[in-house]
Amino acid sequence: MSATKFLSAPITSLNIGFGYLETLLITTLGGLLGVVFFFYLSSAIMLLMKKLSVRSNKKTPKKPKKKFTWKNKMIIHIKREYGLIGLAALTPTLLSIPLGTFLAARYFPDGKKVVFYLSASVIVWSVIVSSVVIIF
Repeated sequence: MSATKFLSAPITSLNIGFGYLETLLITTLGGLLGVVFFFYLSSAIMLLMKKLSVRSNKKTPKKPKKKFTWKNKMIIHIKREYGLIGLAALTPTLLSIPLGTFLAARYFPDGKKVVFYLSASVIVWSVIVSSVVIIF
């Protein structure tokens, strides 16, 4: 559960009856597995999309105009203002691990750095969220 819905995993874990250390371990490992899985899945999807777009560009010469929604504007703002570190900090809590990992894989080419920052963010947020849940 912590690989996709990170904020609700500590609450669920404690409601099941796990202690603080078990909750911390479960949420951290689940989040880390989610980061690695979704990073490589995102990379494979982007590679496939690139191959498909090369084939389709031969058939259709004109691209449709891009629409800028509030989500697109927010993503570009985060990318430009905060970079990879800001995106990694927001990924587990606000964006969700699948979406944040996909965006990081797409906009930042250094895969090892992306996985490292996202993993560090998951560990930090796991400690924070698990501690807050256990206190309250």
